[in-house]
Amino acid sequence: MTFLRHAFATLAAAALPLLASAATLQFKVTDRDGQPVPDAVVEVLSASGAVPRQPAPPQVTINQSRMRFVPRVTVVQPGTRVVFTNQDGFDHHVRGAPATWGPMLEAAGFQFRLAGATDHKPLSSSEVVFDKPGVTLLGCFLHASMRGYVLVAESPWVALTGADGVAVMDDLPAGAAVVKLWQADEVAEMAPYSVVLGPQPLVLTRQLTVAARRR
Repeated sequence: MTFLRHAFATLAAAALPLLASAATLQFKVTDRDGQPVPDAVVEVLSASGAVPRQPAPPQVTINQSRMRFVPRVTVVQPGTRVVFTNQDGFDHHVRGAPATWGPMLEAAGFQFRLAGATDHKPLSSSEVVFDKPGVTLLGCFLHASMRGYVLVAESPWVALTGADGVAVMDDLPAGAAVVKLWQADEVAEMAPYSVVLGPQPLVLTRQLTVAARRR
């Protein structure tokens, strides 16, 4: 019994640095042609239940500017208030419809019209609270080319790839985790990664089956 107690104590002591350490994940996404893909969403579902030191903002803004949704992809946490603002000098609609990512949004969608910007008047805006994980496709009835996305993450550990197609996430909790990837143009189902995060940075790559849409 003394030997077993000593062995368990030794294993527990050895595991403490791993559990206490902060892990790093680097995820690079390229398209079918090998070009870097920006605005892909990387989400880490950790078994630890830990949360980031910096909480996510309770409110974010999506602008309609030059006939675009800016940013094109917005990642939020459940309960986030999203303010839509029209900066163009003509009217826009905001239409939200469920898309695919994890659980489907239960809401049937939403739509409203925002008046164009005029001198000496506040910009036209409206708010939507996103409560449940999922992806909402944004559009405009007046301008069919306008498209954007709001992704409500299941995990607080989430990031977007940059212009180089890379997302780097630091201070992740060490231990078992599942890494998911979402990208607006990919049509094939992308299987998640089961990983163990530890002291050494983990580098993952994924090549899409499509050529990502360029603005």
